[in-house]
Amino acid sequence: MAVERDDIITPASVSNEYSPGVKGFLEGVRSLVTGLGITARISTEKPVTICYPAEKWSVSPRWRGALRLRGVLGRDEIPLIRDASELYNSVIEDLYKAERLPPCVGNCPANVDARGQGFLIAEDRIPEAYELVRDRNILPGVLGRICHHPCESACRRNYYDEPVAIRPLHRFAYEEFQKVAAERLKPLPVTQDKSVAVVGSGPSGLTAAYDLMKHGYRVVMYEREERPGGALGSGVPAYRLPRDILYKEIDGLVALGIELHCGVEIGKSMPLAALQREHAAVLLAVGLQESRILPIPGHDAEGVAGALEFLWAANNKGETGVRGKKVFVIGGGNVAVDVARCALRTGATEVRLASLESTEELPAHPWEIEEALDEGVIATCSVGPEEVLTQDGHVTGMRVRECLSVFDETGRFSPKFGTGLSDFECDVVVFSIGQAAKLDTLIAGTELLVSGRGQLVVDGTHFTTSVDGVFACGEVVTGPGSAIGSIATGHEVATSMIRYLQGNSLTDNRTPRPVPVYSKYAVADVTGVERSRLRSVMPMSRPEDRAKDFRPVELGLTHQEAMIEAARCLRCQSEICVGCTFCARTCPDYAIQVERVDEPGGRCLTRYDLDLTKCAFCGLCAEQCPTNALTHTGQYELSFFHRDLMVFDKGEMLRSGEGTRATGRDGITPPRCSAPKRREL
Repeated sequence: MAVERDDIITPASVSNEYSPGVKGFLEGVRSLVTGLGITARISTEKPVTICYPAEKWSVSPRWRGALRLRGVLGRDEIPLIRDASELYNSVIEDLYKAERLPPCVGNCPANVDARGQGFLIAEDRIPEAYELVRDRNILPGVLGRICHHPCESACRRNYYDEPVAIRPLHRFAYEEFQKVAAERLKPLPVTQDKSVAVVGSGPSGLTAAYDLMKHGYRVVMYEREERPGGALGSGVPAYRLPRDILYKEIDGLVALGIELHCGVEIGKSMPLAALQREHAAVLLAVGLQESRILPIPGHDAEGVAGALEFLWAANNKGETGVRGKKVFVIGGGNVAVDVARCALRTGATEVRLASLESTEELPAHPWEIEEALDEGVIATCSVGPEEVLTQDGHVTGMRVRECLSVFDETGRFSPKFGTGLSDFECDVVVFSIGQAAKLDTLIAGTELLVSGRGQLVVDGTHFTTSVDGVFACGEVVTGPGSAIGSIATGHEVATSMIRYLQGNSLTDNRTPRPVPVYSKYAVADVTGVERSRLRSVMPMSRPEDRAKDFRPVELGLTHQEAMIEAARCLRCQSEICVGCTFCARTCPDYAIQVERVDEPGGRCLTRYDLDLTKCAFCGLCAEQCPTNALTHTGQYELSFFHRDLMVFDKGEMLRSGEGTRATGRDGITPPRCSAPKRREL
């Protein structure tokens, strides 16, 4: 063989034989050294091709091999969120990032563990369910009647049929808890040498007091009314919230250690400065006490009232001065609807609700509007107040102007009116257009600052005021809102106060309250859906009967209905199969069969069979799984000694997902239902 090099052709030979003797030995050594030199040189150079690990695609384990279950109902405990209030935000945020936070929990302002409630009730651990909810929703029995339940709006069952009745289950848990309340309500030990004063006994103040007591602080609460509850007692009508329920649940908190003093108005009975001297910290949870009234012509006539004053009279006196009269309510929110319904109950012959918004834009909750219309309230929408018509200083009617739009192009409140005017005959006009704080007497003699709009100057994140050691929470900070929203601020201010009392920074290593975002579901078509899968219907008193007095409108679920409803909860993001059968319903090849037992206290997944002879590994079932318990593994090598082994039972579905091979198991009994193993978050 000839090799051409620099135009000189030299003969070359290739052989694996060396010369005999010493010369051959030296040739062999030289060949070895040459080879090692080439290896050393190449090892220092960048490789021409990419190594296999670098070019391997990253594939989710969900889309690889045979399916498996992470856990099953009856063997594994559904995780409960029970962390202390000052750690709760970070726990919720971590769960959300890890996609393990149920939508119902994430969509609640106070992040109440509704999933845990459903699990505990279905397991017949109802008192435990009540206490779990109370840790974040201080008044489950109250909120179980009046909450606007944003948890249900995010419930994943909306996608399949109807949401779980989480709010009615709060009420049910409270009613069952009362049977054992005496033995479970024990005073929390006072372990700290500092005390805290709370002004106001509404939901936010009670929440903060509870969190502080759990940390060992003595809490002294002052309420200006003769009975506690704040706006819950003075503003929420009794047909929605019976007063005995409110007072009994607050009595339970008093039994835990709150020192409650009613009929004491701070600023009159006792100056705020005295509380500052007596206690290490003071919390203002006074809410909003005054109604806003538009300064239109005739607003000061006899017969014009504010919503809060009207509701107070209805709740405390049972008489509002409208008997035999026509009432005109201005406003379209929930408070306005409450005013209108109370007017009917206190003897009004006609009640008209007038709002700027159109029928579709009314800010009140749809179910509240529907109930009001059923009772006989007349809705007059897309109109704005122009003038209160009077004669001799008394109301004779209301003049309104047509409203063309309420919001501008950017979504800001900027109503535009037309030229059309309408007059309505009435004897009483009630303004329900907002509330304001009444602070002059309260803060007299202190250095607390008030804004130009009459609002207390408060840091909306840490709920501190302009005075060291004085905090504020609830609607006096946020403005008008929901009870559960006020409760959320109570938890936040308690965290700030605990840090303050311990001498720690209010901001360092503190997680702000997370605001998870979830998909909104359209109303599902439930045509053909089995009745057992649908939501338990809340029984209601008849409209023609309930509009006559203040008896409760909602009659409550029976024990059986509540237990069935709790079992409907899908235990989302728990990584435990609850036998919902949505995977089997989704599978296009009918490869999955699921069965469970639904006995209270003994709920169990009894069967989960996967037929690999039918499975196409499409992943639709795993994608549909609401708990994330069903997942594909990396076991994409299937080798079986017998065809029967290709049907994985519940025991095989709970195998480890490690390795690449799935072989099936012959003659191994699947695990039975037993006491669930507790799983930590």
